Amino acid sequence: MKFTGRQVLILSLCLSLLVTPLVQTASACSIPTPPIAQQEPPETLNFKFGKDDLELLEQMNLLDQRFEREGIVYGDTASSAYVQRIGESLLPKNLTLENVVWKFRVLRDPLPNAFALANGSIYVNTGLMAIMENESQLAAVLAHEITHVMRRHTYLMNRSNRKKFLTINIISAIAAWNPAGGIAGAAVQIIAAIAPLILISTMFGYSRELERDADLKGVDLMMYAEYPPEEMIKMLKILMNDIEGEQVRYFYNDHPKLEERVSYLSTHLGPKAEKTTPAMELHREQNAYFTRTESVAQHDIQLAINAARFRSALYISQRRSTWRPESADYVFWQAESYRTLGPRAPELTSRELTNSAKKDAAKQREKRTLDEEERDLMATEQGQQNWKTNQAKSEELYQQSLKSDKPPAASHRGLGMLYEKLGRPKEAIDEYQKYLELAPDARDRERIQRRIEALKRP
Repeated sequence: MKFTGRQVLILSLCLSLLVTPLVQTASACSIPTPPIAQQEPPETLNFKFGKDDLELLEQMNLLDQRFEREGIVYGDTASSAYVQRIGESLLPKNLTLENVVWKFRVLRDPLPNAFALANGSIYVNTGLMAIMENESQLAAVLAHEITHVMRRHTYLMNRSNRKKFLTINIISAIAAWNPAGGIAGAAVQIIAAIAPLILISTMFGYSRELERDADLKGVDLMMYAEYPPEEMIKMLKILMNDIEGEQVRYFYNDHPKLEERVSYLSTHLGPKAEKTTPAMELHREQNAYFTRTESVAQHDIQLAINAARFRSALYISQRRSTWRPESADYVFWQAESYRTLGPRAPELTSRELTNSAKKDAAKQREKRTLDEEERDLMATEQGQQNWKTNQAKSEELYQQSLKSDKPPAASHRGLGMLYEKLGRPKEAIDEYQKYLELAPDARDRERIQRRIEALKRP
């Protein structure tokens, strides 16, 4: 059958009308990464470095060096590579920013925090990684911080802050922010010494508008990298669980309130915010994440105990023990947490979590040492009851860990400390000696030997 020229033209138009909607539909099903020029607002796309900005950049580079030198960057190679891989997967393709070298690192700090430096160095504390449930939540944190760097938030905030704050006022606030000192909040002390104005943004929080921008843009970065964006909301809800009853500002805590952030992110995501991931898939992702971050979690439990964050140590060790009930290590860490809790309750009451109660507790921490706090608690009936309950639970868990196929030698040391505290010197000596026999190269060998000798004296 032959067609005339007119018929061919009509047929071609008809085919084009049929094909065009199909092409449009196919395009609508994909999520192309928008060009970087479309992603960036004018003030960051056309960002020009001034003298103050270059001084700030130099301070950021010095901070990186100081973190390394002080040994607070977590040195586990596998964990570092894992965080670096996730961070790089979130970066828009062909993204080039002047004076930015992307580095994603783990910081040895039990505070649940994360922050970004303007030079592209992004730090996630062990304390935050230890309470997360899966890789997608870690991606949510990194995406939020990446946005701060991409949008030049630190520089913009610094330009504004230089006109509003005096360095001396910032330094005077550090003690109240982190009265415990030690490794907990070590980054704060270092930043205060090198670039105190940066504490306002990187540690105390950006302005409400900039934090909102980082949240919303962070969600977009997650979607482009094919991470479920609703996990950012779940991450926020995890942080609503105030384990220590702290009156401090850190990642996602105060600018603005957590509830507000959940609200506007839910609106932004629409139906995706209510997405329910199948239980089997959730279990699989949690299992993979917990496996990859096991060394981070165990290291953080010890850091938390050293920083008097006993409830956090117990919370993490219990969650990990539920994941791996056959592991004697997590049973041991639960025992350590209960022992060091002393006269404190394992969980705070609803009254203790009110804003007024948390403020009062923060003031008390500034005035009392840890020993003074325990002495005051032991003077109360409730404190004595907590102490008896915690020590009994601790002994039970130490004994349980020692009955496993691979009993931790440190459980004998823990029992020795427990029995020494309970006034049972003979049993303490026996446990200390068993520990030294099983761990002849223990780093604390000399200290434990001195404890044995002291207990043997009449």
